[in-house]
Amino acid sequence: MTQGGRRTLLVSSSGGVLLDVLALRPWWRNHQVSWVAVKAPDTAELLAAYDVRWEPELRPRDLGTLVRSVLRARSTLRSCRIELVVSAGSGVAVPYFVAARLAGVPAVWVETFNVIGKPGLAARFCAALASQVVVQHPELLARHRRAVNVGELY
Repeated sequence: MTQGGRRTLLVSSSGGVLLDVLALRPWWRNHQVSWVAVKAPDTAELLAAYDVRWEPELRPRDLGTLVRSVLRARSTLRSCRIELVVSAGSGVAVPYFVAARLAGVPAVWVETFNVIGKPGLAARFCAALASQVVVQHPELLARHRRAVNVGELY
């Protein structure tokens, strides 16, 4: 965890989702950051210098795995005394957004740049649970009642 600011948990899978969260570095570098990520070649390389808890990708439709993952996420939020959860996506984020909601911890959902059409199940679920939604296209403001358009992140 880096020093200063809020205790923030960044949750990411690999690929463009990871790039979106990394693009927020000018903001999150001022906070005490730890990561939950899906281990892949790009996440392992790009997050090598950070405190990372590796999690498998999650399919939100698998209820048993989801419940176990929420319990693990809740434990992580408590043990790290997380004050904010931020993610741009995929199934790995779902249990952390559920746990954040249950614990009263604010969560920020970042809609990935490549999502213009209908988002996937995990994205819809996390956006519904989020305290704030960040979009990169002005057309997406109407989709989320708590949305802020920040423009293209990278």
